Amino acid sequence: MANGNNPYFTRIEICGGIASGKTTFASLLSHIGFDPIYESFQSNPFWEAFYTEPVKYNFETEICFMLQHYHQIKKLNPACKKYVCDYSFLLDIAYAEIGLKGSQLNTFVTVYKEIKKDLPPPTLIIHLQCDAETEFDRIRERGRAVEEYIDIEFLDSLNKAVEREVKKISHQAKVINVDSARKNFVDDVLIKKEMMQLIAHVLA
Repeated sequence: MANGNNPYFTRIEICGGIASGKTTFASLLSHIGFDPIYESFQSNPFWEAFYTEPVKYNFETEICFMLQHYHQIKKLNPACKKYVCDYSFLLDIAYAEIGLKGSQLNTFVTVYKEIKKDLPPPTLIIHLQCDAETEFDRIRERGRAVEEYIDIEFLDSLNKAVEREVKKISHQAKVINVDSARKNFVDDVLIKKEMMQLIAHVLA
């Protein structure tokens, strides 16, 4: 049975650009009782091609990611009531808006609207704000071969698209903005504690 539409679930979505810290933040919240749901990007058969030629392979890549996210949420285990996703549908639509045009964008938005009708909105959106230069440095540090073609201009465009999507939904959903360029929740124990306390307080 699909459980993603259970209104009694607490579901956090983490939204932010590439290398803004989404997976790290999701892992952090496991310490306060959240079950992390990680994006399985390796399961998308198009993602490597996308990073080499994003214009050519954008449509199938983004449609696939969005449907993967949808499926992951629909099949959530009812034994757990608190989930945090290291992805967000807001990020999916942001990718589409900077990469798709015309009928492809219209098709993507149509599918996106169907998903929104079938799933309840997230309980909370955590927006990790990080400048493109910092993201670029982090990408170079982690050294994933598939990401070597990403440039600062693309990162900046994606960040701006995410900002627009967050602004659109801010009057409908609870949003927390976190400066992930300055808040070192990777290594700083005090910052980690601060972030966990912040989320717990907001959801109390």
